[in-house]
Amino acid sequence: MYWKNDTKDDIIKTMKTINYSHFVTNTEFLGPYKRSVLWVQKCCFSCEGCIAPEMQKDGGYFADTKTLASVLLSDTTTEGITISGGEPFLQADALFEMINIMKSKRDTGVIIYSGFTLDELKNKSDSAVEKLLSVTDILIDGRYEKNLDDGIAYRGSSNQRIICLSDRYKKISQTYYGHYARKTELKIDNGHIVLVGVPSENTLKAVRDIIDKAREKQINDSGI
Repeated sequence: MYWKNDTKDDIIKTMKTINYSHFVTNTEFLGPYKRSVLWVQKCCFSCEGCIAPEMQKDGGYFADTKTLASVLLSDTTTEGITISGGEPFLQADALFEMINIMKSKRDTGVIIYSGFTLDELKNKSDSAVEKLLSVTDILIDGRYEKNLDDGIAYRGSSNQRIICLSDRYKKISQTYYGHYARKTELKIDNGHIVLVGVPSENTLKAVRDIIDKAREKQINDSGI
């Protein structure tokens, strides 16, 4: 799917860059079926209790949209991609381009987590935001509110909505998103621990304790 009169050649000629924190290419979390997950860098919100404060500021990595699309499609068993962060709609133009490249290679389902509500995104009157919404199948919207964190899977707090913007996941969305127990997956990538899913406070604390103990051991072993 392309926006208006855009073509594949037009997209390749105007390659954009995405600022991202990390990604995984094969997980059964953060969306139905096997999928890749991309966490973008930078956020315009500072939600109390944010599970990824390190993604709010400058940092991370940079990759052009064609390269990142290729990496995220490298596992041929994945059905789609989930994009979180950080705030994806701050990079709407580049993410739209990346998704179009992915869709030109393979039918790809798209799920996006955003701190903006759907109404806020629509009221922006921003063509880049409109384009990204047009290729989004499910939007999980709204800021995380710590006092409304009820532990339900796949969203952080009860104010956040799981909205089907297309028919792709509509038949299975209620079953998939109806679970009340949060599940998370730990992956080790180049020596880094990657947490996939929306963790409970206890899970997040346990992972951070493990990381702190590993760092303390590393310092002690080095004799610093």
